[in-house]
Amino acid sequence: MDFDKATAAHAEWKIKLRVALQNGETVDAERLCSDKNCDLGRWLHGEGRTRSAGRPAYLECVEAHREFHEQAGNVARAINRKDFAGAEALLDNGSKFAEASSKVAVAVRRLKREAETVG
Repeated sequence: MDFDKATAAHAEWKIKLRVALQNGETVDAERLCSDKNCDLGRWLHGEGRTRSAGRPAYLECVEAHREFHEQAGNVARAINRKDFAGAEALLDNGSKFAEASSKVAVAVRRLKREAETVG
């Protein structure tokens, strides 16, 4: 698993959602709200579970990743129903999405460190 790439991919969602918001574009909210569709999610629910299940950093990452996708899906649904003010509020600093975004980045870094020490 390329943890740095996974972190970058999740950080890019803030930009993608802001662009969709600004352009009034539809977002695939159902796909986005699932934590099993991205590379990190497939790894966490597949090979990662086999290698790391039960380890604190893994469990933290699974939960943070699930929450990230749930919050990103909420933003996407607001955009899709043309609730642009609501979507903007959901993306703002201090929002649940912003908090989930930070938590997933921290959790992935911890998981990466653990994976490097365990081998």
